[in-house]
Amino acid sequence: MAQQFPDAPYLNGHHTPIRFEAEAPDLIVTGEIPDDLAGVFYRNGPDPLYPPREDSYHWFDGDGMVFGFFIEDGRVSMRNRWVRTDKFEKELEAGRKLYGAFGNPMTSDPAIGDTRYNTGNTNIVLHGGKLLALMEGAPPVEMGARDLSTISEYHYDGAITTTFSAHPKVDWGTGEMLNFGSMIHGPMGPKEIRYDHIDADGAVTGSEIIEVPFTTLMHTFLATENWVVFPVMPLEISLERMMKGGPMTAWVEGREARFAVMPRNGSAEDVRWFTMPPRHMFHELNAWEEDGRIVAIVASSHRAPLFPNEQGEMPEHSETRFGLTKWTFDLSGDTNEVQEEELTDRDMQFPRPDDRKMMRRTRHGFCNINIRARDARAEGLDAVMRIDTETGAEDLHDFGKGAAAGELIFAPRLGGTDEADGYAMTLVYSPETNETDLAIFAAQDIANGPIARVHIPFRVPGGFHCNYYSADSDLYRRAFGA
Repeated sequence: MAQQFPDAPYLNGHHTPIRFEAEAPDLIVTGEIPDDLAGVFYRNGPDPLYPPREDSYHWFDGDGMVFGFFIEDGRVSMRNRWVRTDKFEKELEAGRKLYGAFGNPMTSDPAIGDTRYNTGNTNIVLHGGKLLALMEGAPPVEMGARDLSTISEYHYDGAITTTFSAHPKVDWGTGEMLNFGSMIHGPMGPKEIRYDHIDADGAVTGSEIIEVPFTTLMHTFLATENWVVFPVMPLEISLERMMKGGPMTAWVEGREARFAVMPRNGSAEDVRWFTMPPRHMFHELNAWEEDGRIVAIVASSHRAPLFPNEQGEMPEHSETRFGLTKWTFDLSGDTNEVQEEELTDRDMQFPRPDDRKMMRRTRHGFCNINIRARDARAEGLDAVMRIDTETGAEDLHDFGKGAAAGELIFAPRLGGTDEADGYAMTLVYSPETNETDLAIFAAQDIANGPIARVHIPFRVPGGFHCNYYSADSDLYRRAFGA
């Protein structure tokens, strides 16, 4: 018999797990779905099947649950499915949680045997005709693009059998996917990452092993037309520290941030290291090349959220607010210091570009932001915004007190090619109804509010990453056979 969940910030309110799978063939819409909007919107996030073994719960540790919203002929259908990894199936059979937090072997049940810890709970992407659920600690999990059935871990014909990034980059100009695997030898192995090239058909065409100074929780990386940048932040993973009674993942006070800058088609011997004062980032808006420099627009903070320091002390939300910042790497200069410029200090998460323009210069950024919550990650971000990164102009919609808006994703109109020509959409929870809507905006008029709201007759728990694929895109056609 399943037990009650503990009282924890990411198990209450809009984060409360729903623990069921559902289908809705024709959701009710307020407003009107535009005629030139057709495709699929995916969202992945944690929905734990069972309570944690420890007294506390970490948001990143829940079982992955994918939602798919299929927009066709002015109608929207929906289904949600757990990512049924071997870990999930083993715990379902046992009727209880078997793994310690993040697969911690010190607190896991011996019944796990050699089954891999894989939640598949962070991102959900289409590439090479396959839908892949991702987390950075394990290989991808392939799912059915329409029915969301779990197929199996996907190992690229044996080329990738360890870790895979939660944020691979797809170059829409070439169809190539760039990826990395962090901590590829486990927490006690050599401190190395793996960098992968994957062609438009989903075949690995090359990999490179890069040595890093310490093992960090590397969630994303930067990519341009000719360069890649791997951030090694002061958020260190150390099994040795854990065995001495400290936290396995901890912020190391005073440690500088380091960046391995490498030609996109280069080798480990070509790496040049850049540094800056202690900083953290989980997500970037975009990166591109400009006059011999790499320019990156990132959501950065002076301290990592959700994890303690080496003494086990958790930070306040105010210490870990992410603001939008421009980082510049001068490739032609004589300094290896990253230059920094604040673009806005708004409390934000998940900045995104028009994905079709990724790796090339853009000016429109889409993000969810916090206006009034004390701890926006736990309580919810109550607004969304488009920002012009050249002028700083903001185009903002406030959903109101108690609302919780997810990642704001650009969705191109059918046939559109110009940057931000189309729509933007997000999942937003309403405390008045205790339900969630898929809110659709005109991409360059966020302030006017949603032009359509797709009503989901239940609450979608707070989650992580979304992606939209237009029905006329190559990525969609490869997956759906259209």
